[in-house]
Amino acid sequence: MNEIERILNNFRQEQTNITNQNLHAKRPITLYSNPPVNEEYLLKFQEGIRAKLPSDYIDFLKINDGAVLYPDNKNTQLDIFSVYLLAYEKDMLPSSSSLSLLPFARYQTTTFYMDLSNLQLRKYIVFSSSAGRYYDAHMCFKDWLQTILSNPKYFNSYAAHTVPYYASIHELIEVSRTLKINT
Repeated sequence: MNEIERILNNFRQEQTNITNQNLHAKRPITLYSNPPVNEEYLLKFQEGIRAKLPSDYIDFLKINDGAVLYPDNKNTQLDIFSVYLLAYEKDMLPSSSSLSLLPFARYQTTTFYMDLSNLQLRKYIVFSSSAGRYYDAHMCFKDWLQTILSNPKYFNSYAAHTVPYYASIHELIEVSRTLKINT
């Protein structure tokens, strides 16, 4: 079992435990996932962008070609794009934007990118705010996914002890980095 499978299985097991304990009877914290990626389409996509996607993200796509996390009653959710949506989102970037940034997920007005020029550093996740500023998350996809799945209170109004709904993604990343430094 690879790390992505372990992270997803742990999340699903935790959600099963929550459901069994009836803690979120109204609506559970949810992961809706797509079937695995068509590997031929994935190869063609990588050829088209002239870059190889990070291995941990490819591992995710081989399990879920995209996913929806934390849908709630406010019609918000965190979308992790399928390869088809990756192609669409890449095409929608202004021609002046950096060719190395590939959008792969969105939550409200925050877009998450992979900086394809920093893959070798394993710290390639970047995100932007509605103001158009970019922030380096200092993590790879595996760490990003673990952070997102471990902190539902930032994304779902049904989660126990929900932080204010407009909580900053930047704050979440900072908390995650602090926890890593202290462990």
